[in-house]
Amino acid sequence: MRTIIQRRWLALLAAALALGSAWAAPPQVVSELTVAQVTTVDGKTVLKPAPVSKPGDILEYRARYTNHSAAAVLGLVANLPIPAGTTLVDRSQIPPDALASTDSTHFAPLPLTRATRLADGSEQRVLVPIEEYRALRWSLGTLPPGGSAQVQARVRVNDVAPAGNGTAPAHPRG
Repeated sequence: MRTIIQRRWLALLAAALALGSAWAAPPQVVSELTVAQVTTVDGKTVLKPAPVSKPGDILEYRARYTNHSAAAVLGLVANLPIPAGTTLVDRSQIPPDALASTDSTHFAPLPLTRATRLADGSEQRVLVPIEEYRALRWSLGTLPPGGSAQVQARVRVNDVAPAGNGTAPAHPRG
């Protein structure tokens, strides 16, 4: 049973990090996802803990990848989900060259577009509403031994309050 769990965990880790390099033993890349509430105090942006959130709150998600191995990790790709019940804050992604997805599978440069069929039968490309974005992805390239890289983006908690006590977890549960 433990071996099956370990295999599943390693498969999930590889998928989450989306490492593009071939390796004999799993590299020691550790990922850490943090979330903070974004507020303004005296005209300055302040990040504070966000154990729960309410509609209208702005949350900043940061994913940090650290290479604890003695070898460089090649082809590192970072994925950052946009949780259900939230909307990406336009142009908040850092680095700015992220790809986006509406299904967490197919990614394309921002802004996303899709084809729609007009009444005359022709197709036209239209912008996908940012509310439909569900994930961001960055190609981070090579992560040297001991190196780290970070990606981040902000989301707004949607106005539709969840059932229950009116607050929602500030972070996605996996």
